[in-house]
Amino acid sequence: MVYIRWTGVSGLEITHNDQTILIDPYLSRIGKFKVFFRPLIPDREVIKKYLEGLSGELSAIIVGHTHYDHALDIPEISRYFDGPLIGSLSLERLMDMHGMPGRVCKCEGCERIELPGGAAVTMIPSMHGLVALGHVPYQGDIDPEVRLPLKAGAYRHGTVFMPKLEIDGKIFMHAGSANFIELELDGHYCDVLFMCIPGWKKNPEYTTLLLDILKPEVIVPFHFDDFSVPIPPSMKTPVLPLLDITKFQKRLSQSAPYAEIIMPQIFNTMSF
Repeated sequence: MVYIRWTGVSGLEITHNDQTILIDPYLSRIGKFKVFFRPLIPDREVIKKYLEGLSGELSAIIVGHTHYDHALDIPEISRYFDGPLIGSLSLERLMDMHGMPGRVCKCEGCERIELPGGAAVTMIPSMHGLVALGHVPYQGDIDPEVRLPLKAGAYRHGTVFMPKLEIDGKIFMHAGSANFIELELDGHYCDVLFMCIPGWKKNPEYTTLLLDILKPEVIVPFHFDDFSVPIPPSMKTPVLPLLDITKFQKRLSQSAPYAEIIMPQIFNTMSF
């Protein structure tokens, strides 16, 4: 059995055989004022508490792209384990800045990497969605000359991937942004597809052609939380405005009527 928790934004915690893999872990949830006007500092206490509560041994971190809400916390998390970090040149530069050179398994696209615990990941090249007034925010690679701490705009997205994980005979795909490259998905399919919601309206093929290609049995929408606010004590997920989530679900049902749609809550466990 594979156990997965959505940790907010596009973060996933995947546990199998007492090994835990993280994708895009972002726990600090920095407020809007600091994001717009201040250098960004990870919330070390929140990160430490989260890692202490993991049910499996942290064995790998996978990074789909390096915007701050996907990559800010990774250097701090990486101080607590010595397993592989899998991502782009931008991730490598970020880790170098933090005094941890040589930690990244740098990918350019299509690499298949064996992970601890019998899992494997293929880093499929992808594209970032159109989310900021119809544009892709913070494009390009992280500048290695920028000094820490970085402001939000310095967290350039770098190479964008759609990681494909093979675990226990099941295939999971992680669309951490609402876009894709059709040719790169040729020959791929998945059992479970995690789909970013923000930006879906700008790319009609994201909710039609993508599903026709991958033919997922289960679809899990995510990245719909307002990640500028803390998770409330009730653990009810704070939701970003203007996403038309109901319409998004309806489009999925029309395009993939055979698929089960699971709307997750942050830190609730799903089993596959």
